[in-house]
Formats: sequence, structure tokens, C-alpha cells
Amino acid sequence: MKTTLAVGGWNEGANEGQPGRISCYYETWAVYRPEEAIYDVENLPADLCTHIIYTFVGVSNVTWEVMLLDPEFDIDNKGFDRFTGLKEKYPELKTTLAVGGWNEGGKKYSQLVSQPERRTTFIDSVVKLLEEHNFDGFDLDWEYPGASDRGGGWNDKENFIVFIEELRAAFDAKGLGWEITAAVPVAKFRLDEGYKVPELCSLVDALHLMEYDLRGNWEGKADTHSMLYSRPSWDKGAYKKLNVNDGALLWVNSGCPRDKIVVGTPFYGRTYTLKNPSSHEIHAPIKSGMGGGSPGPYTEEVGMLAYFEICKMMLDDPLWIDEYDKEGTVPYTYKDDQWVGYEDPDSLQLKMDFVKEQGYLGAMTWAIDNDDYIGWCNQGMNPMMQVMHDSLKDYIVPPTPTTPAPTTTTIDPSAPTTTLPPMDCSIQPYWPHAYCDKYYWCISDVPTLQQCPDGLLWSQPVTMCDWPEKVDTSHCILP
Repeated sequence: MKTTLAVGGWNEGANEGQPGRISCYYETWAVYRPEEAIYDVENLPADLCTHIIYTFVGVSNVTWEVMLLDPEFDIDNKGFDRFTGLKEKYPELKTTLAVGGWNEGGKKYSQLVSQPERRTTFIDSVVKLLEEHNFDGFDLDWEYPGASDRGGGWNDKENFIVFIEELRAAFDAKGLGWEITAAVPVAKFRLDEGYKVPELCSLVDALHLMEYDLRGNWEGKADTHSMLYSRPSWDKGAYKKLNVNDGALLWVNSGCPRDKIVVGTPFYGRTYTLKNPSSHEIHAPIKSGMGGGSPGPYTEEVGMLAYFEICKMMLDDPLWIDEYDKEGTVPYTYKDDQWVGYEDPDSLQLKMDFVKEQGYLGAMTWAIDNDDYIGWCNQGMNPMMQVMHDSLKDYIVPPTPTTPAPTTTTIDPSAPTTTLPPMDCSIQPYWPHAYCDKYYWCISDVPTLQQCPDGLLWSQPVTMCDWPEKVDTSHCILP
């Protein structure tokens, strides 16, 4: 693992030229489902993932150490050890441990990172736990730093970075190659509240973008929740940018290299109860007080269904009507007063193509245990994971645009006279240069000259330095 820079830049290009990631979150509580659908460690298709993340442990606000949330499963039933033991059969697999999650809230985490003594105590306990159970890394799922609605504090943004710097130092001191990853949101106000993006991306090995639950029952209308692109017909105001593509670009444009970004995908659907069964289009009115659609027979949770529940109910009952959100490129289905927006293998394939086309590090799923691991739906075993694996197994992460240190250079005096669009940083963060191997990046609202790595040219449509054969050079001068 490449050592990060403490000041003056980040470990840019740390993952370029490496195989793409297939990161799989594993919900350990799936073991408590009804007998027909129990999911235990041995059900994990470990050959289809590069990284599997065990969820969750928490934080004790008494001792400030790692707190086991299910010690009976983790320790008594050897959940930890059986999980990391998967590497005996799959030695290339990385098995990591996640802390946090939605139910843990944010207040404890804000209190934890605010005091040096607490940080030290917690980090020491993390190192001990990872070493004792042979984990390969630690995933930070604090939802969310700086979020006042989640118990966050005004200084979380700075304290979070200090905490990760100390965690990074402790991990590197062990010399075992332990990774640090983080699950992060894609709403701009969340980034503004809690994340120093360039610093964060310099310290972690990967960011897992939670690009799901982008819509939900709280909106008051039925909708898909993991749309790939903005939908002019439906998305207004802040929702225009709340989609997979714009969510990933938000992190890129805030200063995170693409080779640190793992695009998240859901293996579950968001469900709704319609006010009027005859009104079932996107944005149809719903009964918000219901909290969502009816719970599934196996996941037993209002407002969501696992993919294996969705495909099974549609196969068993032809009265379910399947439709397609053409602008968002995701399916939805409805029957009577129930409405479900979800992912299927076809929509997932489009997202995998997107990951490769845009040069991101890879893809992540929440969660692997929601796939059709039993084979109920005549699509084979784990059809969603098969799409991810087959799409990314031979993918190599391309070079990412170079990341500059702050500079005062604003124009290139050697640039030839040619017609270029006026650069307005309020419109977009990247602008082309007269020479094909250069571009401008808006830093603090100032267009700042950048140089692509040797052998690469600037591609304005995808806002990255790319291989020459993939770049339109008709509007610039070759070096």
C-alpha cells in the first residue's frame, strides 16, 4: 500500500493500474431471518468479491473502545473467525470490518473524535480486534460527520480527519497492509457539513459511495432510489444532482481522484403504499404515514424488499406489473397499492459499464445477502453478484487526473491563439486548454493550469486525462 502524504498532496494514482474493486457489504443479522432464507457466513460467494465488509461493530460511549453489537454471533458463534477464515479458500480476498451504520447514530462518533484520549483508546482497541481476528482493514460508516440532525458537531469535519490520520499511523505502524475505507453520502449538504474531501481521499484506500436511498418514503411520492442519471421529467431543485452520476462527480469535483471512488449499488428495493392503486406512475402519491410498503416475508422490514424477495414475488404472481424508469435507467414494479423501485441485473449492468467508462475504482453493493443466493428466480445463484463480477473481473483502473497542490498560475502564456470557451468556474470545475495534454481546474473559483501525465490527453466529456485513442483531438493541438 502506498504511503500517504501528511501535507502538500495525496497518494494520487494509488490504485491506477490495479484490478477494479468489487466491495460487498455483508449484513450479519441476515442469520436471523426465517429458516428458509437464513444467510450465514458460509453462504457468502467469496469468489465473486475482492473485498467483503462485515457489518457492524459500534463505539462504547463509556469506555470509548470498540463495542460488539452482537457478541453472540461475532464471538460465541465465531462469526469473526469464520468470516476471516474465508481467506483460507480464497487467499486473494480482503475481509474487513465496518464500524457504525445508521442505527448507531452520530452523537457518539462526534464525541469520540473530539478528544485525543478517546481517539487513542478507540484506535488501540481497533488494532487489537483486527489483529486478534485476522481482519484486513477497517471501514468507517459514520452517518454523518457534522450532521446536526444525527448528533454531529460543528468541528466534526476537522476532528474526523485528525482521527483518520491517527488511525492511518497506527495501521501503518503494524506493517500488515491494513486498509482504511469509508462509506460516504452523495448529497452536497452532507459533504459541506462533514468532509474535507482532498484530505480524506489522501488518507483512505477507497471511498464507498452510498448511491442508494436517493429517494424514499419521506418524499411523499413513489420513486426509484438509485437512478443512474438526472431525470429532467422528474428531478427538480436539489434532486437534480441526487443521482449516481452526479453523486460521484460531486466527490471528483470536490477533490477526490476517481481511483479512490467505489460506486455503490443496492441489492434491495424501496417500497411504498400508494394512496390510489390506479395512480402508479413515478411520483404517484403515497401514504407516507405507512412508512413505506408492506414488509417482505424474509427481511420483515417496512419500506424495503431484498432483491430475492422482489424477483420471487414477481415470478410467483403475474399480477405484478414491471415498468422502467427510462431516464434513470432503473426498473420499478407495482400491484394493487404496493410500489417498488429496485435494481435488476440489466440496470446493474448499466452501472458496471458506467464505472468502467468513467474510470472509477470499482463497485460496491449493499448488501450481498439480498441477492438471490438460493436461486428462486430462475436466474442462477447470486445473479446480481454475477453481473458485478463478470463485468469487473478483468477491469483495470485507468490513470486518474493529476491532483495539484494549490498554485497561483491562472493562464498559460505559451498557449497558442485558438478559440476556447470563456472559463466560468460557477458553471463547471474543468475547462479545456488549447493543447490537448493540458486543462484547467477551478481551485477556489480560479481556473488553474494542469498537466496530464505523460502519454495521456485531456478528455472534456469525461473530465479526466485518458488514453489518446479515446480522446477527440479535433479541437486542440497535440503536444
